[in-house]
Amino acid sequence: MNDSIITGSLVVGVDGSEHANRAVAWAAEQAALEGRRLVIMHCLGGWRGVPEWMALWSADQDTLRDVADSAGRAIVEQAGRLAKNVRPELEVTPMVLDLDPRDALIEASALAHTVVVGSHGRSVWGRVALGSVSSAVSQHASCPVVIIGQPLIDAPHAGVLVGADGTAESIPVIEFAFQFASLRALPLTVMHCYWDIVGENAHGRHVTATEEGVAELRLLLSESVAGLSEKFPDVEVDLQLARGLVDVVLTGDEPPRDLIVVGRSQRSLWSRLIHGSTGIAVLDRARGHVAVVPEPHPQPPT
Repeated sequence: MNDSIITGSLVVGVDGSEHANRAVAWAAEQAALEGRRLVIMHCLGGWRGVPEWMALWSADQDTLRDVADSAGRAIVEQAGRLAKNVRPELEVTPMVLDLDPRDALIEASALAHTVVVGSHGRSVWGRVALGSVSSAVSQHASCPVVIIGQPLIDAPHAGVLVGADGTAESIPVIEFAFQFASLRALPLTVMHCYWDIVGENAHGRHVTATEEGVAELRLLLSESVAGLSEKFPDVEVDLQLARGLVDVVLTGDEPPRDLIVVGRSQRSLWSRLIHGSTGIAVLDRARGHVAVVPEPHPQPPT
């Protein structure tokens, strides 16, 4: 499959649902802004169990597979037209694969610059199925994954929010947020969250500019964006400290953000479990779109 995907393409998974259509429109705009090819991918893996189940009623398996393939091609054709309506200049590659969508999108992420999926699919089952796809892909993809949520009709330009933990591995996560904010002409908030239940009860979740006792954390936050403000001078940046659980703090802002960016650690099994659960919690709580950016493996101490 990967020989059909040009390195650096933006890949969007589709299933014909309204959520997938929003993902296509978002991906088309982003691909055009970045000057990338858009790959529109539909997977037939969800049909694999259907022929065997329908065989109990003597249904013809080849016919069912042909129907599924035709429906898949119709889905990617419709998605391609939508993408061209958004950005007529786009180069679009349609793909229909007889694979599980999680496997296909994770494999595609090895060459893709970004993978985009909707947060839900068709019907109650579709919402569960596509939700599992977005969770699995965001946890295992080799490239950033953007999960497209509900449109922010009430606050379409609230800006970008990225969580920063002060490690060197988080720099690509913050840079992804800077680049997105620059391309979309949006303000950026870089937030460092830390656990301080006593302080939260006494002072509140957000740390004010005049609050004392957090000088080291302010320095850590400043170092997180060192060099990036110079690289993206057009981006309006706000540095914030906040107390509390990362997913609660990042999704608790009003108005909601155009994009929330979180990192996915690759340090250890335990760290992956913690960061993976944080990313899923952000996906579950966020009203808008979420980007999950894999962090590089940490360098061994010298």
